[in-house]
Amino acid sequence: MMNKPIPHLASLLLCLLLPTAHAADSPPADTPPAAKASSAVSASATETAHTQLLYDLDPYYSDVALQLPLTNSPIPVGGQLSEADVYRRLFQDSLRPRVLLLEASVYPLPVAGTWLKGDHPGFYNDFNYGPSGHNQPNLLNGVTAGFQEPWAVSAFTGSTMRFTSADTDSAGNRGYMGYLTSFGTKQILNNVLVDDNWYELEWKLKGEREVADEKLGWSFRIGIKNNSNPDIRDAVYIGLRRNNLEYKNTLLSFLDNSDLEILSEFDRLNSRLLRQEITIGRKFPLRGRHMALSLDMGLIYQNAAAYTGDLAYSGVSTVTVVLRPNLEF
Repeated sequence: MMNKPIPHLASLLLCLLLPTAHAADSPPADTPPAAKASSAVSASATETAHTQLLYDLDPYYSDVALQLPLTNSPIPVGGQLSEADVYRRLFQDSLRPRVLLLEASVYPLPVAGTWLKGDHPGFYNDFNYGPSGHNQPNLLNGVTAGFQEPWAVSAFTGSTMRFTSADTDSAGNRGYMGYLTSFGTKQILNNVLVDDNWYELEWKLKGEREVADEKLGWSFRIGIKNNSNPDIRDAVYIGLRRNNLEYKNTLLSFLDNSDLEILSEFDRLNSRLLRQEITIGRKFPLRGRHMALSLDMGLIYQNAAAYTGDLAYSGVSTVTVVLRPNLEF
């Protein structure tokens, strides 16, 4: 019951955070009526629903998914819709689930961090810095921090929309809104794999839209996480992410080519803050090439109460500096 108001809150927040329209999204005010009608037809275009195998490759998050239609109704193509109309349409369709998405994901760099610390501790410790001790900061930990699981399998049901009529296997240029269930058997704590049969239940709005030389990504989610390991606290969480890439913008344009990610986790028993992540970033398009360098920086606060027993370590709260370099296409 308490999840019912959240979709309205998500739509409001995202409409405030993201531009409500782009030049490519809607015709200008002086567009002739015939052109406006043509744009409206394009906005309501559809694509025949069919089973698809999707994939997405990234150093931090890679996945493969099987998308199965739940109805015979075609998938809408919202290439010409304004941002507000995209979220409104996804929300309306999520009340009548259109697709089932089965996904397996892995987080390559975080997994590599656990491998280096476990199998090559000498090399890993060469990246220590700051005051020595059990919680001594480590540069590799900062590069891989923010991913609490090495891998996951999940099932999503809800609405979907494409932002291009091209039929590709890429997971990009799509939007989703609905309900997600995820499972796993391991957690990552300070780049150490910990046994834990966990599951998450969440409501999620997620998408990526690429038009000409601009790419826009967004994610809003709220959910609960349950852990079988008694030394790990169960949590409720809320997360927001927005990223934008403009290939033709100058490096000094701070309104675009930016990333923002916020995640807050609270103890399910007493609402105490267990974890707070804040990450901001900049993208640097390479002149003459359809790619960009990106660098995200931030902080992760971990309350000592999040882990007990053998996982409590020193029993003090920690702050991890996040540093995520990447190359985007």
